[in-house]
Amino acid sequence: MRNFSLTQLEYIMAVQKHGHFAKAAKACHVTQPTLSMQIQKLEEDIGVVIFDRSKKPIIPTVLGKKIIEQIKETLFEAKKIDEIIKTGLTGKIAGELRFAVIPTITPYILPRLLKVIETKYPEITLHIQELQTHRIIEALNNDEIDVGLLATPLNISTIFEFPLYYEIFSLLCRLDHPLAKDKKVHHKDLIEEDLWLLEEGHCLRNQVLDVCHFKKNKKKLKQFHFESGNLETLKNLVETYGGHTLLPKLASEKIGANTKLIEFARPIPAREIGLVYRRKHYKNDLIEALGESILESIPEEVRKIRPKDLNVLPIE
Repeated sequence: MRNFSLTQLEYIMAVQKHGHFAKAAKACHVTQPTLSMQIQKLEEDIGVVIFDRSKKPIIPTVLGKKIIEQIKETLFEAKKIDEIIKTGLTGKIAGELRFAVIPTITPYILPRLLKVIETKYPEITLHIQELQTHRIIEALNNDEIDVGLLATPLNISTIFEFPLYYEIFSLLCRLDHPLAKDKKVHHKDLIEEDLWLLEEGHCLRNQVLDVCHFKKNKKKLKQFHFESGNLETLKNLVETYGGHTLLPKLASEKIGANTKLIEFARPIPAREIGLVYRRKHYKNDLIEALGESILESIPEEVRKIRPKDLNVLPIE
């Protein structure tokens, strides 16, 4: 049986992440000679060169890639031991959770969620990031985060999904907009050159385009070409300048005095929001507590929404 330590495996994953021995050493809070020596010792013990040091940035060898994939799983499983010990010793739901949220959810969920967590689970420490969907998937696969909150389903075999709630979409326009007179709106009524969108990379952008039945790369014939990373910016544009945009339910709770929300005719476009994490996660108790807290933090009318009569939009 070959001998190696978890510390050596962590050093290897740091080099894999940073592509540089000095940067990896800094991230691991050790000197570069220490990190390099430990990795070299492991390579000698197993008789395999894991990294091609002639490349800049440093990359794994062909066999090294396979070993790194197994190292990732080994470290993931090893962390379960700490969690079992912590839970067993305290008997409480306690620990640290690395949590990422997509930008179109963060401002509407986070302020409410923190109050619930603080009250119900004072021994849970959340390390929160705001990331787009593709970065959450990468971070989960690289074990940089434990759980993400985003639009589902992703349908990725290595990721477990726990749907929490549904958000219907409404159309936001100014009171003087041609659509403002309508009680209900249909996707065919939307005007492409008049629509404000989120920038590329936001899954909500593609969902809006799916509602409108517009081609994702079609150029719009209007004077100003602007795409935002922030729903609040789009709301302010509609309020002050004009045009229209689509908003999920939680983002539509506060709108300007000069704007109006119009509901869609059935089937109502909607998005499913859920937690995503790696299968067989060692922090299941913390993740379940997080899910319960999210549901408690959203309005009851959103919790009660069911997929019947909804057109739940795909992510891509």
